[in-house]
Formats: sequence, C-alpha cells, structure tokens
Amino acid sequence: MSRARWVPLALAWGVLVLCGLPALAITFSRALASTDLRAVRLAAFAPFGVGLYVLCLVAVLVLVWLATGPGRMRFAVLAGVVALLLAVHVAWQAPLYAGSRATSAGEPLTVMTTNLFEGKGETDAVVEAVRAHKVNVLAIQEITPEAFAELSRTLRDQLPYRIGEAAPGTTGTMLFADQPITKSRRIETSMGSWVADVGERRVVVAHPAPPTLASWPAEQELMIEEAAAEKPDLLLGDLNASLDHHTVRRLLDDADMQDAARASNAGWQPTWPTEGFAGVPLPPSTAIDHVLIGDDLVALATETVEVPRSDHLALVAYLGTPEE
Repeated sequence: MSRARWVPLALAWGVLVLCGLPALAITFSRALASTDLRAVRLAAFAPFGVGLYVLCLVAVLVLVWLATGPGRMRFAVLAGVVALLLAVHVAWQAPLYAGSRATSAGEPLTVMTTNLFEGKGETDAVVEAVRAHKVNVLAIQEITPEAFAELSRTLRDQLPYRIGEAAPGTTGTMLFADQPITKSRRIETSMGSWVADVGERRVVVAHPAPPTLASWPAEQELMIEEAAAEKPDLLLGDLNASLDHHTVRRLLDDADMQDAARASNAGWQPTWPTEGFAGVPLPPSTAIDHVLIGDDLVALATETVEVPRSDHLALVAYLGTPEE
C-alpha cells in the first residue's frame, strides 16, 4: 500500500476510534436515563456529541473513499449510522437555538443565580453584576458566613430581603430579593435548598448533591417532587444536572416549567467548571446552573457572568410577565 493511501487510512481509523468510543458512551448515557453515576456524568457532555459525530462522519467518508469492492458498501452503511447518531444529537440540542420565543413582555424581572465555590468567589463581582443587571432576585449557593456578611452589607439597599442559611463549605444557600420574602421553608438537600414566596411569586432556590455523591438520584427525585407539588413560578440554582439529564427534563414536565435559556433560544451556556479539568485550563463544559420559569413568566434572554475565584459562571435571566 502506498504512503498516499495508508496515511489517510490510519488517520481516519484513529479519528473514528478516538471520537467514536466516547461519542457512543455519551449517547447511550443520555438516551438510557441511567442513575449510574458514571453514566450521569457522561450525559452532561451530550452537547459534545455533535462535534464528535461530525469528526466520525468525516473519518468514515474518508474510509468509503479509500475502500474498494464490498468494503465500500459496508463503510457507506456505517456512514449512514453515524449520520443518524449525529442527527439525534442535533435534535437534542436544537431547541436551545431554535423555536418560538417571546420577544417582549410586560412587567420585567431580572434574576441571577451564582455558586460561590465554598465562599471563595469574589463578592465584589456579584455585587457589580447585581447592580449592572438590576437584579430583582438573587440565588446564591455555597455562601459562607463571611460572604453573607459582605453581601448583606453591600446589597442591603437593592436587595434588602433574604432567607436561607450561610454555612462553611458547600452547604450554605440563600435567596435575596427586592420584595418581601414570606412562607419560607428548607428543602432537605444535603447542600441546602429553599422555597419561599417573593412578593406574589413562589420561588425555589435549589442545590442538590453533585453526581459524585451516592445521594444524587435521591436528591434529584426530591427536587422533582418538590417542584411538582409547589408548582413554583421560578426555580433557580445549581441543579448539578443539565437539560441532557432525564431528571431535569422530568422536573420541567412534572412542574409545568421551562428552562429560560432554551425558552429564549439563548443557545448552550455552560457554567461549570471555570477552572478546567485535572489542572488543564479549559472553558466551562456543562450547563448545570439553571433558571426555570412557570407559565406566569416569559424568558427574553439569558447570559453568563464571570465571578472570579468561583468554579461556576453566574447565570442571569431577563424575564417578564406575558403580554396581555
């Protein structure tokens, strides 16, 4: 075999194996809705399946081009299978970019959720974002007593009402608002979640366990049950799950809610981890921070905001009441 033939052949097989194996693992993890924690972690990377299958399809088409005789037909069939899997992933991600969306609303409402990474995130950046975006409701996860003291002082005029608990480490969760907060109670997730009335709206701030802990399935079920029972107008926080996890999709269905990023066609907005993986500096790769809305709200847009020293990007959602 000539060099002009075996080099592209070897490259094509290499790309097919290196991209195909993780792509299949991600696809099955997303499709099977498993609660196995390894599958749960893989499902979070479903958006990468589009790129992986594109590379696989290119590799298979190169193999079709190089093959002769019956081998060409076998590779052509494989190309069809890869194209089908690519189409499945595109269909999973397309609602983030296309579909009907509200372009205007009545009374505006701006909300923000941020995880302070054990209180390490810079509170000055949070305050700056709250003021710049004129935030009405702020959910904070992993808020420590020190961070609370600073935020309580600097936000006392803009967001004077608050409920929740500040605590060392990862278990502090609080809700700040510009309207009175009443009828609050704790939802018993290990990291702290709360439900309360903010003005006339029922609001849940959520922080269930991450999929590195065995309690992930049970706490996801708890959030589904609470959302279905409360039917909140607004649910926001670090869900430790993305729209590619069956638990978030069930929550949306059972509570009759929408994801604000998807409802506004904002596209894929990954929020974690900002510090990369295993010391390798990489951009955020999973969208686990969410703003979910009920029928009494519409989503106009969402965007992420950097909070230095946190491992999460904050998520800001511009909402409003439906126009009559």
